[in-house]
Amino acid sequence: MQILFHLTGIVTLLFCAILCNIYVVHRLINPRFGKRGTIIYMTIHTLSIVTLTAIGCIATLGGLEDSIPTLVWVMYSFMLLYIPKLCYTLISIIDYIKRPRGHWGGHIGFIVAALSFLLIIGSTFNRYRIDTKHVEVTSVRLPECFNGYRIVHFSDLHLETLYSRSYAQRIVDQINELKPDMIVFSGDLVNRKSTELDNYKDILSQLCARDGIYSVMGNHDYGDFVKWPSREAHQANLNRLYRLQTDMGWTLLNNASSYIYRGNDSIAIIGVENWGEPPFQQYGNLEEAYPDLHSDTYKLLISHNPRHWRAEVLPNSNIDLMMAGHTHALQTEICGYSPVVVRYPEWGGLYNEGEQYLYVNIGIGCTMTPTRLGATPEITLITLKSEAL
Repeated sequence: MQILFHLTGIVTLLFCAILCNIYVVHRLINPRFGKRGTIIYMTIHTLSIVTLTAIGCIATLGGLEDSIPTLVWVMYSFMLLYIPKLCYTLISIIDYIKRPRGHWGGHIGFIVAALSFLLIIGSTFNRYRIDTKHVEVTSVRLPECFNGYRIVHFSDLHLETLYSRSYAQRIVDQINELKPDMIVFSGDLVNRKSTELDNYKDILSQLCARDGIYSVMGNHDYGDFVKWPSREAHQANLNRLYRLQTDMGWTLLNNASSYIYRGNDSIAIIGVENWGEPPFQQYGNLEEAYPDLHSDTYKLLISHNPRHWRAEVLPNSNIDLMMAGHTHALQTEICGYSPVVVRYPEWGGLYNEGEQYLYVNIGIGCTMTPTRLGATPEITLITLKSEAL
């Protein structure tokens, strides 16, 4: 079923590409370059379509389990070649609709197509431009001895599509330079399999914080995107991911909690497994993680999915700060807006309802395409502030 879905997508994209090519030849190539130019153009783009389609089909039919990195770059190449053409087609076709005929649609379409090409190229490099954000969260319930407490929050590494050890090293170095009291990772360490961590374990082990590194599971971490030969193989992959995080010195909070102490005072750090929505399984259990959800203790929660905040955290607890990831801002953010808001009202940044806060980190890694249009990879330094009554 999954292979059929991907093949259907390939055929649909192929059909759209052919239509765009026909239109561009009719409107732009043939009138300016004649028959010879048309033959050269069609030869080049036919070869590109055939090559990309063949790679996509071979990767899909060969089994998606080991072809995701290839498909990511096929999708990117397709975007680079055909989104500009689609932009040109949709805008320039206005010239055939309006009366009297004109050429302004074609001129504007060409400009938009050129800009979209440059934006796609730029978004490839932008995925390596880490943005360190500084946020303060103030509470009257935070013990005074935790005033100024520094938490570094990062999320969604998706190691399979990180493609660079040097980039991973830069991430670790930037986090350590912030000298955090605590480091929080809010899920999706790997894209599909625990083996993705093998090439990065030594680097991620260098993370250092006075009170430790705490992590939770994201929807990708469970290996549910892979067709495993058996249930035992699936569980073995999961157990290995647990063990590797422990080996790195991380504390994985699977529906569990711990306390951080300063003298006679403490704050709680709570972690739930992925709070899944269809088609993902529901693993998270907040009550199991911390039964006394209305206690006076200042509480930090790590939960991968930000929708968990309104669905369960706000109505059923007095948790002070929840830290989430998952959205990636759809790897697209323009002028502070992301289209992912349609699905996730809290998609990036700091939100609050009264004295309860949510911070959504838009992540570091990529899925589907190796691009970030805006939506720069994020490391967040959250400073807790105590406010007297």
